[in-house]
Amino acid sequence: MKRKAANKQELEQKLERIWEYMRSGRHQGHWGMDMDHWDWVPGVGVISLLEYGTVAGKGEVIEYLLHWVGRNKQQAEGVRVINSLAPYAVFPELYRLTGDPWYLSTAQEIAGWILESAPRTREGALEHTVTEAVEFPEQVWADTVYMAVLFLARLAGLTGDRELAAAAVQQTLLHLRLLQDPATGLLFHGWNSGAGSHMSAARWARANAWVTLAVPEIVAGTGSLTAVPQELYNRYRRLASALRQAQGAGGLWHTVLDRPDYYGETSASAGIACGFLKAVKSGLLENSYLESVEVALAKILPLIREDGEVQGVSGGTPVMPSIEAYNRIERYPAVYGQGLVMQLLTEALNLGDMKDRLERQGFQEQREQGEQKGYPERQGHQGQQEHPVRQESQRRQGQSKGEAPLNVEGEAGG
Repeated sequence: MKRKAANKQELEQKLERIWEYMRSGRHQGHWGMDMDHWDWVPGVGVISLLEYGTVAGKGEVIEYLLHWVGRNKQQAEGVRVINSLAPYAVFPELYRLTGDPWYLSTAQEIAGWILESAPRTREGALEHTVTEAVEFPEQVWADTVYMAVLFLARLAGLTGDRELAAAAVQQTLLHLRLLQDPATGLLFHGWNSGAGSHMSAARWARANAWVTLAVPEIVAGTGSLTAVPQELYNRYRRLASALRQAQGAGGLWHTVLDRPDYYGETSASAGIACGFLKAVKSGLLENSYLESVEVALAKILPLIREDGEVQGVSGGTPVMPSIEAYNRIERYPAVYGQGLVMQLLTEALNLGDMKDRLERQGFQEQREQGEQKGYPERQGHQGQQEHPVRQESQRRQGQSKGEAPLNVEGEAGG
């Protein structure tokens, strides 16, 4: 049965409410929702607002971002850790929009620090460092791909810098190699290079979301500047396939992906679904992944309250001491949860048009293939060709037959 795309007007209304909730001054001093500090939490927020503002043509959102940078840039001075790099991902586009050379020079300075001075593990992967007074020596976290590597790819795309592009691809592939579970294809939250282990070995949902969401853009921004190894594509597609299989029956992904008895988590689900959308749009994934997107979107929309608050978002989460500890993470409103849902809804604004275009394209390819081979067109119900998404679903169905919780308020986690 063909699933009806989300109503565009409803998405626009939800986006407006999320945006109003994010910019409200009443959140000041509340770690999860306070926009006015320089770290990964508001960083994910401003990345999301930039996408919303540009796609939806919201000039007031872009103005807010420019004022946000002006208000908070002094907090960034002297802070050189992975988590504090997330806000810089908006600098390349703000430079394009304003022509202000400060955005470009600052971004290039930060990129220079990443290439030359940022701590690395023995494998050469960026060590995950945080603003809080805690260290994770020689630890690799999936979060880094979104918080830092995405910025490198965006700056490379702006400047045409091949060295930055190569570094972004190298770091992405390193993280996939170190974090991907060979048995399932899912990603572990972290890797301890010194111990040679994945620590608690949790296949944490939001870790998988950061990578699923970032890779399509990293590849798109760097592919014309440097070679992207086939291994990276293969690993990403294996990850996506594993995530599709792990999607919960209700539409959300569970906070630990292979634990269906654990709660479904909103921010990770939005990030994974948005990553699928971006990957289908770019041709990185096949069209059938839109089925998973629509199921997740239908479940997420009711979790947006009338005032714009996104519910069901887990708090900041470092690599936890046990898998069980992930299920005890408190859930509360957070900028990154608002932002990841905002990104999904923004990408979904044109989902109906996208599906129609892909369907027409699929029909055309089928006709051309049939004409080349001398085959008659395959007919589905009511004399129409079978939908390519449904065909893929049927193909997959045929193949399948044969310890104490941490206080995470302000915690150094993603």
